[in-house]
Amino acid sequence: MRPTVAVGQRTRLAELLSTLVGAARAHPAWAEPDRRSLGVLRRVVLAVLVARSTRLLALARPLLDERRARTARAVAIGLTSFLRDARVALPDLGAALAEAAVAQVPPAQLAAYRGRALLVIDPTEYPKRSRGAGTRGRGMEHIGRVRKRGKKQNGTTFGYVDVWAGLVLKGKRWLPLARRLFSAAHPQARSQNRVEEEVLDDALGALARLGLPALVVGDRGLGRKELLVGLAARTQPYVLRVDADINVRPLGEEAERPLAAALAEEAWRGAVDWDRGEAGVLRCRLRWAWAVVRFNRTGRQADAREALACFVEAAPVGGREGPLVLATTLPVTSRVEAKGIVRVSAQRWAIEVAFETMKGWGLGRFMVRSWTAIDRLLWLVAVAYALSVLAVVAPRLAALCAQAAALLAEQGALGRRLTPGKVAEAIALDFPRHHRAWTRAWRL
Repeated sequence: MRPTVAVGQRTRLAELLSTLVGAARAHPAWAEPDRRSLGVLRRVVLAVLVARSTRLLALARPLLDERRARTARAVAIGLTSFLRDARVALPDLGAALAEAAVAQVPPAQLAAYRGRALLVIDPTEYPKRSRGAGTRGRGMEHIGRVRKRGKKQNGTTFGYVDVWAGLVLKGKRWLPLARRLFSAAHPQARSQNRVEEEVLDDALGALARLGLPALVVGDRGLGRKELLVGLAARTQPYVLRVDADINVRPLGEEAERPLAAALAEEAWRGAVDWDRGEAGVLRCRLRWAWAVVRFNRTGRQADAREALACFVEAAPVGGREGPLVLATTLPVTSRVEAKGIVRVSAQRWAIEVAFETMKGWGLGRFMVRSWTAIDRLLWLVAVAYALSVLAVVAPRLAALCAQAAALLAEQGALGRRLTPGKVAEAIALDFPRHHRAWTRAWRL
């Protein structure tokens, strides 16, 4: 059936991107690109929303009428050159645009706990079928190793790690704020831990400029002693999942012992629901203990650093699953506060929902080979996703959302509510019939 509803607020969405560019010019890292590069950046963001793909040939098709080329393949070759060789600091521009996007979010839309915005950080992996160096030396540049996907798959394969950080919005939405690509094969790579800390520093710096106090939230891979002690030294509150086998020093004791043993001595203090996202909700028993975490990189006694933290354990009733153990520097003196820590941890699923949407757009299925091109392309996807999130939460685009919802409902594709991914789907439905109106609205 041919759609009859049109998304008539194309200019408003383009104006929103122009607003972000104007606000981003005040960012400390902003380097003004030439007019042509900025125009290409704008059009590629639109192409990502229309094609919902990272394949250059798919991105080239919506741009064909705007480029002096006869075939989509020729446009794709031009995009390859732009991503690889253009003299534009796209990572800095992307970070500035992401920060400007956060400034556009109405304060009532921010998810918060104790007056602090929830900053979620999480790495994701992109397995690739590359053979490393490839034939004739044309393999993907600096490709490393990542874990194989699937329950029955073990070991590693070629691929890249991408570390993201962003804010949780109400309704399980998430807005990207910082990201960095990592590969152990890169000649300048130090470690994934260092990249995660750099991403966290980038995001916290952006929130400080925006005047937003943050609460750092992360999964088990972030809950390492060095980060726990480092954040505590900066008086930066956090809620991070940890393994129960780490050694801690309980209050009033001189020796360290496993965290699981310290928690086992505490009495159960009520029940709580553990939200595990798509895996469902588990009813758990709740307890907590305060202990000192100690970290020493060199092994010398004088170099040791330590910090006090509270460890909250939510153990599923019946022991069907392993327990959820969270470390935090927030005050935990009652069952209500402990339950609040568990609920904060559940907000981490917002980033997983965002990853699911962006990977549906082909976030990890890129085919470009250059490290620079990969990083730039992923930043363009981040900007496109941030724009789709703003379309849902910004009051100025309420009319666009209403039209997008009507168009999707006409096609039977709306679902329970309008999401950032559904906004892009509506644009993809509207673009073929009104591509000239879209491209005209998105010109500089």
